[in-house]
Amino acid sequence: MNRDSQSGSNLTELWSISLCAVLYKMNGLDPGDDDEWESAKNIEMHKQSFKRDWGIENADDLMRNLQWLAEEGHRESFNQIRSFLSALSEAEQTKYIDSIPKTTGGYRKHQIVKAYMNRLPAAGIAAWDLGRYAYLSRKGAVMGYISQEQSLELVKPIIAAAQQSYSGWREYGTAYLAGRQFWWAQPTAASAQKMAGYVRSLLLNADSLWNRLEWEMPLEETAGQPASPLA
Repeated sequence: MNRDSQSGSNLTELWSISLCAVLYKMNGLDPGDDDEWESAKNIEMHKQSFKRDWGIENADDLMRNLQWLAEEGHRESFNQIRSFLSALSEAEQTKYIDSIPKTTGGYRKHQIVKAYMNRLPAAGIAAWDLGRYAYLSRKGAVMGYISQEQSLELVKPIIAAAQQSYSGWREYGTAYLAGRQFWWAQPTAASAQKMAGYVRSLLLNADSLWNRLEWEMPLEETAGQPASPLA
């Protein structure tokens, strides 16, 4: 399929791949080439990771996870902490965070929220949830849990949510990185640099999907679709 033909289902697919392009790179896959997904070896590997990381073994499991990412995800707890810290002065924020045991994930999560709370738009780390939604829906189709057509239908409101929530790929990428740090809670400097490298390559490489797809490009495929899950 020529995914640079930016109309109809091709455009929806291009957006879907672009939203989860960081996860492609993390897993050693080329965002521009899905063929490597479809070998028997890779399909078995993905099935194992689905079961291990998500508890997904069938279509119902997949849909349950997709619903959670669309309606709640990790952004909910990020936003709860953000709302709480926003009511405090800078000094009060520091004092409160310092009162949390430093060996806990909660301490690190509050630090991450404080670092990003004024750098991200209202959607916060939704990019992390939306990117993983797109990735799971695509992998679910490869695994045979849902059809390719269903995968594209599912991701349309997710594309709309991303477009409405962020000003462009740079802001989306920043929110995605913040989301992954929040989820992991204890990232090392090396891992953070590696993740930033994936995003940087997508932003700076002229041939990357992010630079071949204009953020504000109208997506006719989303017309008449359900309201954005972040609305």
